[in-house]
Amino acid sequence: MYNIDKKQGYPYAWLDEIIEVTLNPEKTSVSELGIQQLSAIENKFDQELQTVLKDLKSSTFYQFSSKKIKATVTHYYDALRLLEQQAMQNLAGYADNHPLAATGENLVLKLQNTGAALKKRYGKYVEDKVADDHHTPTQPIAISKIRCKLSVDQIGIILKAADDAKLIIASSISVIFRSIVPFLSTENMKNISWNSMRKSTYHIEQMDKDAAIATLEKLILIIKGY
Repeated sequence: MYNIDKKQGYPYAWLDEIIEVTLNPEKTSVSELGIQQLSAIENKFDQELQTVLKDLKSSTFYQFSSKKIKATVTHYYDALRLLEQQAMQNLAGYADNHPLAATGENLVLKLQNTGAALKKRYGKYVEDKVADDHHTPTQPIAISKIRCKLSVDQIGIILKAADDAKLIIASSISVIFRSIVPFLSTENMKNISWNSMRKSTYHIEQMDKDAAIATLEKLILIIKGY
C-alpha cells in the first residue's frame, strides 16, 4: 500500500503520499492498516519532517535576498499547512475504535509542531495564509488557532451539549471533536487533544458545568441586546 523507504524528489514527496493517499479514507481502505504499519509511518513521519526543516535551512543559507528567502520560506510553510489541513480532514473520517485514530491525531500534532518550529525560526518571513488554487471555498484552511478563554473540559461540555441538542449534526460526537478541536487553543494549552477532551465529558465536574452555564448565559444576554 505504501513504500516506507520511498525515494523523494523534493522534501514533501513522502509526506504528501502518506497524507494525501495512504491515510486518506476517501482514497484508501485505511481500516486495513495494522498497528505495525501505523507505527512505522509515525516513526518515518518524524524523520521526514526533520528532513524538511533541514532542507529549508540549506535552501535559505546561501540566499542573501530577503525577497528570495521569504518566497522559499512561504513555499515550505504553505505546503506544510496544506498537509495539516488534509491530515485533519483524514482524522475526521477515522473510526473511533481503530488505532488509526490515535495515529491521525499524532500526525496532526507533529505537523502543527513543525509549523510552529518553522514559524519561530523564520517568523518575519511567514504569513499565516495558504495559497492553493485547487482548494475550494467548501474546504476552509485553518489560518490560525482560535483561543478560547474556557478550559478544555468546559469547551468539551459545550460541544457535548451542542451534539445532544442536535445543534451540530455529525455521524458521531467524536467526529465533532476531531473536526473542531484542532482549530482551538486555550490560554494554558496550545495544542488540545480532541480525544482527551472527549473523554473529559465522561466525568463532568460541577465547577466546569457552572463555568459553561455562566458563559452561555452571558451569550444569551448579549444576543437579547442585539
